[in-house]
Amino acid sequence: MSGYIDKPNNKGWDVENETWEEFKERKSVQSGVKSISQPNSVKKQQGECKVTGVPKRKCECRTCINRRNRSKGRTKQNTVRKKLKIPSRKFHGADAHEENWDSSVRIEVKSGKQVGPINTRFLKAEEQSWANVKDAIGGDGKSKPFMMVAMPEGTSDGLCIIRLSELNKVIEAIQDNWDRYNEEK
Repeated sequence: MSGYIDKPNNKGWDVENETWEEFKERKSVQSGVKSISQPNSVKKQQGECKVTGVPKRKCECRTCINRRNRSKGRTKQNTVRKKLKIPSRKFHGADAHEENWDSSVRIEVKSGKQVGPINTRFLKAEEQSWANVKDAIGGDGKSKPFMMVAMPEGTSDGLCIIRLSELNKVIEAIQDNWDRYNEEK
């Protein structure tokens, strides 16, 4: 055939004489490895760590710490997905990553120690806002939801941080602000 290039099969899979499953089985026997991935017994939280012999929930080896962090992160992701009322995917496991969510907004959920400083700044800003509202004449601010806006130096764009529990109130309040602004024009 003209224009046809017969590439050598680098993986050793004989397409004509064996199925893909047979090839994988043959390669695993040759290499001495039963499977590329970890068995469920290794992934699970229960049992003892193979490295230290300590129960996995108390073990301080890197594998066990990573397993716990991954589990906590996925729990937080699922909580956020439910609170934002993002529809669940049809198949189990499809919602494991935010990139796969059936959402009109791109979302990245962060949890653990890396968000500690952000939370500290948010709580201090919220406390400052409540203290200023108490001193304000009329006390109208007590019924308003709180939103922190962080404006990093060197940029004119900001970051909005709000509580998930107040998301609806904040969106309604911002929409009200925009409506009143447009009426003034």
